[in-house]
Amino acid sequence: MPDADHQALAIYQSIRATSGDRPAAGFASVAELLRVISQWQAQNEALKAMHRALPEVHLAFLARSPEWLRRETRIPGNFRILHTLEDAIRICLQAAPKPLPSAVIEHLLNDLRRNPSTRFFFPFDQFLSVLVPQDITEKARVELRKLHLLNAPSATGKIDERQRNTRDLIAALMHVDGGKTLNPGRGPWSQIVFDEIAAKDDITRSGWLAFMEHCHSVEETAPGSKWTRRSGELISALGEGEANTAMLRWLALGPTAGQPPEARSPIEDSSYQKGVILCLGLSETPRAAIAIADFGLACLRKVPSLGAVSQKVGFACIQALGAMQCKEAVSQLTRLRAKVKYSTAHRLIEKSLHLAAERSGVTVGDLEDISVPRYPLTPQGIAETQIGDHVAAVRLCEDGRVVTTWYSPAGKLLKSPPSHLRKSFPKKNRLVALLAKEIEQSYDAQRARVEFSFLSPRDIPLAHWRRYYIDHPLLGFLGRKLIWVFSDGQGWERAGLWSDDEVRDSGGKLINMARAQQVRVWHPLSYSAAEVQRWRARVFSSGVRQPFRQAFREFYQVTEDERQTHLYSNRFAGVLLRQHQFASLCKARGWNYQLMGAGFDGARVPHKNLEHWNMHAEFYVDLPPDRAVALRRSSLAEQSAAGINIFIGSDQVRFYRDRQEIPIDEVPAIVFSEIMRDVDLFTTACAVGDDETWSDQGERGTGVFAHRREIRDFSVVTALRAEMLSRVLPHTPIGDRCKLTKTSLEIRGQLGTYHIQLGWGGALLATDTITRWLKIPQKLLDAVPIDLSAVPIDLDPRTELILRKAHVLADDWKIDSPDLVRQLMPD
Repeated sequence: MPDADHQALAIYQSIRATSGDRPAAGFASVAELLRVISQWQAQNEALKAMHRALPEVHLAFLARSPEWLRRETRIPGNFRILHTLEDAIRICLQAAPKPLPSAVIEHLLNDLRRNPSTRFFFPFDQFLSVLVPQDITEKARVELRKLHLLNAPSATGKIDERQRNTRDLIAALMHVDGGKTLNPGRGPWSQIVFDEIAAKDDITRSGWLAFMEHCHSVEETAPGSKWTRRSGELISALGEGEANTAMLRWLALGPTAGQPPEARSPIEDSSYQKGVILCLGLSETPRAAIAIADFGLACLRKVPSLGAVSQKVGFACIQALGAMQCKEAVSQLTRLRAKVKYSTAHRLIEKSLHLAAERSGVTVGDLEDISVPRYPLTPQGIAETQIGDHVAAVRLCEDGRVVTTWYSPAGKLLKSPPSHLRKSFPKKNRLVALLAKEIEQSYDAQRARVEFSFLSPRDIPLAHWRRYYIDHPLLGFLGRKLIWVFSDGQGWERAGLWSDDEVRDSGGKLINMARAQQVRVWHPLSYSAAEVQRWRARVFSSGVRQPFRQAFREFYQVTEDERQTHLYSNRFAGVLLRQHQFASLCKARGWNYQLMGAGFDGARVPHKNLEHWNMHAEFYVDLPPDRAVALRRSSLAEQSAAGINIFIGSDQVRFYRDRQEIPIDEVPAIVFSEIMRDVDLFTTACAVGDDETWSDQGERGTGVFAHRREIRDFSVVTALRAEMLSRVLPHTPIGDRCKLTKTSLEIRGQLGTYHIQLGWGGALLATDTITRWLKIPQKLLDAVPIDLSAVPIDLDPRTELILRKAHVLADDWKIDSPDLVRQLMPD
C-alpha cells in the first residue's frame, strides 16, 4: 500500500479511536452545542493530523472515504464517528489540489450514487462546488445524470430547498455546450409532443395547443362532466381520427421518452400525460385500451429507491380503462391486476371492475370472461397468418409461452421470416409480433385469475361455462385442461375433465350433463384420497399438462401442534429468507409487503386480504437483529445501499376475520390450505438456511418464549411429493440410484448413502461412521440441468429442490465444491 494510503488509513483509525467524546447533547441551545463542537474539532488529534497532511494524503482519504462511511453506517449508534469523518472529508475537499483527478471524481460519483446512506453523511454539495464543467469526463457525466434523476421532485412537484440546490449544482456540471435544453414548463416527453405540434400549420397548431392546455388543466382525480364535454369538443375540432392517432403515437413513446431506466416522469410531463390518457379513453376502441394499459404498466413500474415511474398517471390509466365501455378495457384491467403490484392500484382496479360489472348487469367474473379477446386460435392454440407466399404460425404452448414459427410455400419450417418478407410486409410482420405478445399477456392474466379463484369460489352457469371455458379460443385452451365440478344445486355433484367433446370423470366414465346446472373449479382438498389419486393417475396417463397445479396441487390441513398453539401456526417459522426475493414473490401471489431496514420500517407484516371471506392472513417476518442483538454485526444483518436488510427470518402465520383474530381450526379449510401453500413457497424459494436464533414467540411482543418444537406436516404433502417423484424419477438419469420411502428419498452415491426428507428437503449423509446433515451450496443446485418436458407435471419449488439435491448427491464423485467435499469427508 502506498505511503499516502497508509497515512490516510492511520487518520481514519485515529478518528475511530478519538470520536467517542464528541459533544452531542445536553446543551442549553443549538448555538452552544455548535460552539462546543467547534472547540472539540480544533483539539481533536485526528482532525489536526488531517490539516497537517500532504495533498496526496487528502486525495487518498477522499478516495476511500465512501468505503469507511459505508462501514460505519452499518453500526447502530455510530453517529459520532460518522460526523467526524464528515469533518475530515470537508478538510480534504478544501485542501486537496484542484482540479481533482478524473479517476477520483468518477469513483466518488459512482459510489455516492449507488449508496444513499453514504451520501447522507458525505458533504456532497461541497464536493460538487469544487468541480467545474471542464473537469467532467463523459463517464462522470453519466453518473451525474443518474444523480440528477435521484434528486428529481416528487410526483406532485414538491422538492425541498436543499435538494433543489443539489439538483441545480448537478445540472450545471452535466450541461454540454450546444446540448438541447427543454423549454420552461416542459419535460422530455412533452417537449417531443410540442415539437411535433410546432411543425404544423398555424390553424392546426392553435387547435393542438388549445387541446394540450386543456389536458394540462385537469387536476381532479376523476374529471367532471364539464371537462369531459370540452375534451370531446376539442377532439371533434381536430378530427377524431387524427387526434386519436396522434395520442396513440405519443403514448407509444412511454412516460420517460429518451431517458434512462432510472428516470421518473417529471411533473411537467405527468400533468400533460394524465389529460391525454383521459381524452384517449373517450374513443372506446380496443386499440386505445391496449395503449392505455401498456402506458399504465410503464408508469407503475418501480424505480429502485424512488418508487413508481408515475403513480399519478398510472392511476389515471386505470380510471380511464374503468370508464371505457368496451370489452377490451375490462380485459386490460384484468391484465393490469395480474401485473401491477401496488396495493392502491389493485383497489382501483377492483373498483373499476365492479363499476363496469354493475353497468353491464353481470358479475365481475362473468364480465371478465366476456371481455377476454377471441383471438383467432385453433383448439390446438395456433393462429396462422398468410404473409406473401409464407405462413406465420403463432402458437400458444401448454406452459403459457407463445412462439412464432414460419413456413415456406413448400411447408418447410424456418427459424425466422426471410428478409424480403420483412421488407415487403413490415406492417404484417409487426401485427404478427403484436398478436404473439397480446396472446401471451392475456393467457398469463387469465391463468392467474382462474387459479386465484380458489380463494374466491364462483359458481358458473353451465351455458356460460361451455361458451367461455370450452369453446372460447383462449379461455378454452385453459379450461379444457382443468378439472371441474358439475352440480344441480340440489345435492348432485360430479367432477369431470373435458375429453374429445365430452366430460368424463376420474375413471374415464361419461358424465350425464343433462342434470348439470352450475360449474366450479375442482380443488383436491374437498375430495377423498382415493378420488384425488384417481384424478392424478388420469391426468398423468392422458398427458394433460394443466395450466397450474390442480390434480397435483399441494394442500395443507391443520396439525395437532397448530391446535395447541391455537391462534397461530409455526409450521414454516425459523427460516432465513432473502428479503428482496421474498418481496417480489409476495407481490406475485397477491400479498401486501414492503421492504424493511433495521433503521426504519422494521415491523412490517406481510398480509393477504381475503375479501370473499371477510378475512385476512398475516405472515410475520423479523429482521435478524430483532431475534438476537449479537447478529447486528454479523453478515445476517447485511444491508443494501438503500438501508434494506438482505435477510429476514420467518415466523408465525395468523388469521383474522372482521379484524378479530380467530383460532387456526376455525379458518375455512381451503383458505388455510392456500395461504399455507403460499408460505411454503416463500420459505422454499427464498430460503438460505435455518434461523438458529428462532424460538416460539407465543403471543408476539409479550416476551413469552418457548423451546422450538418440530411441527411440520409430514402427511398429505409428503405423500404428494413422493407420488410426483415416483412419476418423475424414471425419466431422469438418476432414477436407478433412487429409492422412495414413506418420508424420504434415498440416494445411493459412490461415497455414501443419502436421505432427503420429503417434508422439508433436508439432506442427510448416512454411512457406517457418519450421520450428518448436509448444506449443499445453492450454486451447485442451480447448475443441475432438469428437463421434464416429457412429463406432464409442474413440480412445486420444494419438490424441485429435492430433485436437484438428488442429482448432486447421486453424482457425489463429481462434486468439486470444497465446502461440500469437506462435509462428505470422515471426521
